[in-house]
Amino acid sequence: MNTKRTLTITEDTWRLKKPFIIARGSRTETKTITVHISENSHTGRGEAVASPRYGESNASIIDEIENLRSDIENGISIENLQTILPAGSARNAIDNALWDLSAKLSNTTVGIASGLGSPNGIKTVQTISILSPDEVFKEARSLAGFPVLKLKLDNSLVSERVQAARSGAPNSKIIIDANESWTPDSLNKNLSMLADMKISMLEQPLPANKDETLINLNAPIPIFADESCHVTADLVNLRDKYQGINIKLDKTGGLSEAIKLYKAAKDMDFEVMVGCMLGTSLGMAPALFIAQHAAYVDVDAPALLAEDRDHHLTIHNGDVSDLNPSLWGA
Repeated sequence: MNTKRTLTITEDTWRLKKPFIIARGSRTETKTITVHISENSHTGRGEAVASPRYGESNASIIDEIENLRSDIENGISIENLQTILPAGSARNAIDNALWDLSAKLSNTTVGIASGLGSPNGIKTVQTISILSPDEVFKEARSLAGFPVLKLKLDNSLVSERVQAARSGAPNSKIIIDANESWTPDSLNKNLSMLADMKISMLEQPLPANKDETLINLNAPIPIFADESCHVTADLVNLRDKYQGINIKLDKTGGLSEAIKLYKAAKDMDFEVMVGCMLGTSLGMAPALFIAQHAAYVDVDAPALLAEDRDHHLTIHNGDVSDLNPSLWGA
């Protein structure tokens, strides 16, 4: 590690168009941490969004990155990074910045370097927050042009909200995300209703590590793991519980582990969803390389922001614009 690089860390706050409400709380803005790693005239960037659910804060992420400053500035490799920093948002930002920088230094693209190809033709879900049934109906009706809607739920008014979404968008696929808020009793109560409402998929209904009810459940719709699945090593314990997994790069610790997780999941016959934290287009960009190969894609965060980064992604009726190399990846 004799390459001299420069590390810069920045924090930004991004306003949302409207409150974003899930089972764990609501917010009107999101905060990001951006890692800039420069060598010669090239700079690679990566973004992190702290998740309190996993014990993260902006301060803790910055501390993790700062603790590796000398390693980063002395040219740490992507491979070595995986061994000295655990999966999480801090490693995500560094890992993705290194992918971006490496592509620039090699005069290539991440699509070529990763073997995943350049992302195109991606369609994302659009998320509906936890709202009253009347508000869910109105929101679903306004988004009926999206091929897939994602409805956030807690453990109250479940059938009313689901029926409202189905009535508002009768021709859209609808997937449900309960964010660990259900109990085994409510799960059993709701599954038949979800099937009757032609819900396509249910995401993480039970708390992670308290999902034994799912073992050999034979549910009428697929159930995907989100909070229960972070890295490749988690898959072995999910095999008899879930039919699919949600890959988020802030959980995997970057594109490197996300690629391994994707390949292992496919080998084990899991369906794959690619999701996101509430970040900017820079945070979505690395995920697009796997998203183009996924059954479900949830990278709609840029559409929820009042403002975004330069060269940002645009989303229209679920269609995600092609990735601008000036944003990330080339």
